[in-house]
This record gives sequence, structure tokens and C-alpha cells, in this order.
Amino acid sequence: MNTQHYLDLLEKFKSVRVMAIGDIYLDEYVHGAVTEISLEAPIPVFEVHERRYNPGASGNAACNAAALGGTVYMVGVIGADINGGIIRREFEKRGVDVSHLVEDPARPTNTYGKWRAGGHNIPSQEVLRTDTPRPKMISGDVEARVIEEIQALAPSVDAIMIGDQVSATISEKVLATLLECAEKHGLVTVADSRARAGFFKGVTLVTPNDKEAGLAAGVDVTDEATLKQAGTFLLTRANNAMITLGPDGIACFSEDGAYENVPIRPVTVRDVTGAGDTVTAAATLALATGAKLRDAAFLGNLAAGIAVAQTGVVTVSNAEVRDALLEGESAKTDKVKTLEQMQAIVKRLKREGKRVVWTNGCFDILHVGHIMYLQEARKEGDVMVVGLNSDASVQKNKGPERPVVNERDRAQVLSALECVDYIVIFDGKTPMPLLEALQPDIYAKGGDYTIDTIVQEERRLVEGYGGAIAIIPGREGQSTTYIINKITGKS
Repeated sequence: MNTQHYLDLLEKFKSVRVMAIGDIYLDEYVHGAVTEISLEAPIPVFEVHERRYNPGASGNAACNAAALGGTVYMVGVIGADINGGIIRREFEKRGVDVSHLVEDPARPTNTYGKWRAGGHNIPSQEVLRTDTPRPKMISGDVEARVIEEIQALAPSVDAIMIGDQVSATISEKVLATLLECAEKHGLVTVADSRARAGFFKGVTLVTPNDKEAGLAAGVDVTDEATLKQAGTFLLTRANNAMITLGPDGIACFSEDGAYENVPIRPVTVRDVTGAGDTVTAAATLALATGAKLRDAAFLGNLAAGIAVAQTGVVTVSNAEVRDALLEGESAKTDKVKTLEQMQAIVKRLKREGKRVVWTNGCFDILHVGHIMYLQEARKEGDVMVVGLNSDASVQKNKGPERPVVNERDRAQVLSALECVDYIVIFDGKTPMPLLEALQPDIYAKGGDYTIDTIVQEERRLVEGYGGAIAIIPGREGQSTTYIINKITGKS
């Protein structure tokens, strides 16, 4: 993998302008508790503690495109109601331009609600879903207004991203207008449709999942043969197709007839909701930069992997994808990481809910005291990161006679320990810059310290960002100095 190539593509995302168009939903998440049974009727009373809102359907893809660095303009239909005002606000919070939204007083803003209740020692669980009536296809005056917004916006964008969630916005006339504008202005067009993947004839790319592709092609996608059958059909409609396959990656079908499966990196899956929108957003931005289909699929996979490792509908930022690329590059090597690589890894670990333990030292002539200390420190969390003083740093702290063992060999010996997950070599006299950059959950110190005798500047830093100090008891009479003195006859 050419990491720099993908980093360059990510940087180019920031110059891409996207028209996002399609069905818009307001997703409402209500959290609370069931406190009692109503006196008026035999129904539970839901006590509301929190309400959260996210743009849904094509709105989620638009928000992902903005988070990935694109300049995004949203075209679609909302109601002239309270929820219409809320979704405008939520788009703006996420950096999406709403000046091209069309209000239809005759229909409510499409709203989808999830109500979850929990309590003391009671896990939160979904108790109710709410939805507005399925909207009908736009027509007449509303359709004409949408077309006007498309024509006004098209000359100033690089790509059109189409979201067809409930088949209510993209009429034949709207699609024809989109394709005419794309041809006139040389725009990339990407369509993601839940039920009409075959409808978007002439677009640059369609991005259905395997079920949606099978529905369009009239086949049940169960193996590679039926997958290729579905992909071949889609190429009779769109110029290219990317069929998302969940943990099996993305199947790419190019306009020249080539087929390739782009695998996904292994990831802990927590919630797949909205992952397809993330793929569509990344692919749209990538193709708009001139990237090849495989590169678009690779970045789509990478971004989606970040999304599914988190709970709920999330947007994935340009920085998060960049971090994932750097982490992937570092995975080719041993446990020794640069600070930049380690930052990326720690960010991912924290997203996954892992507790990161940090300790640091010279570890010159590794002995049983070191090993027992590291083993006990590792028990404080899920992952152990060791800051290793470089040769220059050891000399600053211990004098010109040290270290006995050079930093490369010390790092290799530490790498052989099961309790050590990662190592960062640093030059400074103290680990302060690394603590500030990584912000580990636990800062482990040896038993020769107390909470009051450790460097108080370090203590204030760690406790200031919400971390904790762990004092790990050591083994008496064990030290590198003692070993050196015994060898040289000084003790």
C-alpha cells in the first residue's frame, strides 16, 4: 500500500465541492426511563432525559462528506415545520450548506424516532420507534423548485451525490436534470439507492449493498457467481458499480468490465448503521479528485471501518481516516512506533473503549524487577504503551557511562514481552510531551514513588485531562545500577 498516495488523496478531499441530493430524514434519539404506570391508562410513563438529532437518509451521507473535508451543499425537501428548522440547524452544525433546501408546506419533515429507556442497574433498551407516513414522490411545483436549485448549483460543484432512501425525491425529471448538468459541467455522479439501484442509468457510480444489488438484478446474491451477475447487470445501467459486502469488503465492477474485491481491514464491529453512507461519501470525494475506482473503494472501506467500530450513526472525519492510514502503515513494523503513529493507534483504541496504560523508563539491562513491574502495570488497563528513553535521553539522566545497552536493542528486548503492546522512543529528559500528546488513561509509576513524590507537573497534566496515576509496587533489591556494580566488583 502506498500510504502517501492515500494521504495525498485525503488532502485533495478538502478542495472538492459536492451537491448532495435526495431524501432527507430527521433522526430523533430520545433517551430516558420508564418511571411508573400511568393512572389514566395502563401504559408506561416515559420520563425524557435527553433528545439528540442527526440528519438521516441522504443527509447522513452529506454530513459524512463534510466531515471528510468536502464543501457540501444539500438539496432536498423538508417541511415548513419545527422539525424542518431542527434539521437545518443540525446540518449547519455539521458544516453542510442548507441554502438550497426546498420547503414544502404540504408535507411534514420526514422524521424517524428511536426511544430508549433504562434505569438504575437496568440496561438501556429500545421501547418505541416512531416514523412519519412514508412520503410520496415529489411532483408539480416542488419538483420544479428542486430542479431550479440543481441548475443553479451545478456550475459551482465537482460532484453530485444522490441518496435514494424512500424514492420520494429523485423523480425521472430530477434524475434527467442531474445527468444533463453532470454532462454539461463534467461532474462525477454517485448514487446510493435502497430499492432502485438499477434506476440510475448513466451515473458514474452506484454503491448498493449485496441485497440492493440483487434486488436490482433480480438475483439472490449468495456467492461470487451471483455477485458477478448482479455487478454485470449494474454495468448496463451505471458506468461503474461498488457493491458493499460488509466484512467481506467491496466488490468493484469497472466500466471496462474489470472485477476486483477490495478487502476491509479487520475491525471490531459495534454498529453498522450508516456505514453505507460513509462509503458513498468517501467514494464521491475520491472520484472527484480523479482517483481510480479501487482507490475510492479502499478509502470507503477504511472510513466505514472507523464508523462501524462506534455505536450509533456517526460521521467519520478526514483526520480519523488519516490516522487509520498511519496506523496501518505502522502495523507493518514491530511494536516500536513513532509518536505520530502512536497517536493514531491511541485514538482508535479509545474509540473502541480500551483503557491505555502508559509507563516510561530506560530499561537498561532488563531484569526481573522490570518484568514484574511491567506485568503488574499492564493489569491496570487493556493496552500497555512503554515510553523508552533514547540513548541521548539516558545520558542526560544517568551520565555518560549509560546506557549499557543501546536503544535499538533495549526496544527489541521489550518487544519480546507479552505484556508490552507498543513502544515509543523519546529524546526528552521527561515524558511530558508524550503524555500530553497521547493522554493515556493510566500513568503507571514504580513503587519507589508515591503520589506526592512523582513529578507534580506530570501529575497535574494527567489528572487535568481525566487520567489516573497508578503506583505499582516493585521488587526490593532489583536495579540496573546494582547489576552493574556487581559485574564491576563495586558491590
